[in-house]
Amino acid sequence: MVGSQGTSQFYGQQIPDDSDAVLLAQIPTNDLMVIDGMFSQELLKEDMEQCEQLVLPPATPMYMLDHMNKTPTLEEYHEPAFDFQVDLNGESSSKSSWMFSSPLNKVYVKMGQTCTFNVSYQSLNYQDLFVRAMLVCSSPEDMHHPVFRCENHRRSDNTIPKLPEELQTHVMRCYNPSAQYVGVESGIAYKDRLAILIPLASSTVDHTSLSVSLGFVCQNSCRIINRRPTAIVFTLEDINGRILGRKALHLKVCSCPKRDKQKEEQGLVPTKRKSSDALQVAPETKVAKTSSAHRHPSGSKQILLEKLASIKKERSPESSPTGRKHHHRRHHTRRARSLTPYSSQELVDQTATTISVPMPSVQAAVKVAEYAFQVVAGELVRCGGEDERKNLAAYLTQIRRLQKTLKGGHTASSSDSSSDSD
Repeated sequence: MVGSQGTSQFYGQQIPDDSDAVLLAQIPTNDLMVIDGMFSQELLKEDMEQCEQLVLPPATPMYMLDHMNKTPTLEEYHEPAFDFQVDLNGESSSKSSWMFSSPLNKVYVKMGQTCTFNVSYQSLNYQDLFVRAMLVCSSPEDMHHPVFRCENHRRSDNTIPKLPEELQTHVMRCYNPSAQYVGVESGIAYKDRLAILIPLASSTVDHTSLSVSLGFVCQNSCRIINRRPTAIVFTLEDINGRILGRKALHLKVCSCPKRDKQKEEQGLVPTKRKSSDALQVAPETKVAKTSSAHRHPSGSKQILLEKLASIKKERSPESSPTGRKHHHRRHHTRRARSLTPYSSQELVDQTATTISVPMPSVQAAVKVAEYAFQVVAGELVRCGGEDERKNLAAYLTQIRRLQKTLKGGHTASSSDSSSDSD
C-alpha cells in the first residue's frame, strides 16, 4: 500500500490530518446546501426559458444555394418566419418623378430621380441579414440578358470626381450609406449579376422596416436595355446567400411616367363590342319587315339571283334591229360603261390569280367552272363596296365566257363523234 505521505507528494497536495477533519465537520452546511440548491434550480429554469425563446439559425443546405449559379427569377417567395415585404408610399410622388400602377404592379420613374422603397422584415437576433436589389429583364426570353449602363450615359460620369469605376456600370444607385455594389457587367448567373447589397441591423422588435432610396441613371430606351421590359427584384438573404424572401416589381425608366402609365393601362382594357341597345331603332322609326331571304338559308339564293340580274348580259349588236341601228354609237361609247367585256378582261388580268388544272374530260372542266362561278357569286353577295362588286362581276363575266366556250367545244366534239359513227 502507498502511504499518505507518498500520496501527498505524488499529487503535490497535503492531506489534512485528523484535527482538520474534526473542524470541518463542526461547520453547519445545511443552510449552504439549501441556498445552493435554490440557486441552481432558478438558474436552470431561466436557462430553459431562454432556450425555448431562442430560435436557432437554420442550416443552409447546398440545394438552397442552387440559385447562385442560375439566372434570376421573378417568382415571389415568402417565408413566414421572416415576413419579407416591399411596398411604396402611395402611387405617385409629389413631383411626379415616379408613379406606380397597381393593375400592372409596375413602377414608372424618371431617369435621375429617386424612388424610395419600404422594406420590412422579421428581425432575428442570431444572424446577419441583407437586402439585395437587382435590375433584370422581365420577359422570359430576355432573362439571360445582363442589365448595365450604356456608353453614352457612362461618359456623363466623367464629370463626377472620385466616382469608383465599378460603380459606373450599375444602372441603379443606392443612397443608403451602407450599400455595397456587387457583380460584374457581363454576369449572367445570379451571383455575378450587378446588384446592390444593403446590410440590415438586428433588432429585438418583431418587425423592422428600412427605407431603400434608389436612383436610376439609364433608360429602358437606351441601347443596352433596348426597350426590353425590366423589373427590380428584392431578396432577403442571410450571410451565406440563402434566399429568405423575394419580391419583384416591374419597372420602367422613362422620360414621362404619367404618359407611359396611362398608355399601358389602357392596353389592359378589352375592346368593347357594340351593345345590343346601340343596334335598336328609335321608337318613331318604322322598321321594314325582314324578308324571308334573311330568315331562311334558301333566301340567299334569291339574293344572288337579284344581284346577278343587275349584271347586264352580253348581247350581240345584230341581235335586234335597235341594236343594229345604234351599234355604231354604242361602239364609241363602250369605254364609258362601268362594266364592258374589254374593261372586265383588263380588270381580271390585273388582279386575277390563275391556276392550270388538267381535267380528264370536258364535262369535268365544265363542273369546275360552275363551282368557280358559285364561289365568286358568293363573294359578290357578301361584299359591301361598289368597287369590289364591280371587280367580282367582271370575274363572273369571264367565267361565263369560259363555260360557253367549254360547252360549245363539247357540243362540237359530240357532233363530230356521231357523224363518224354514221
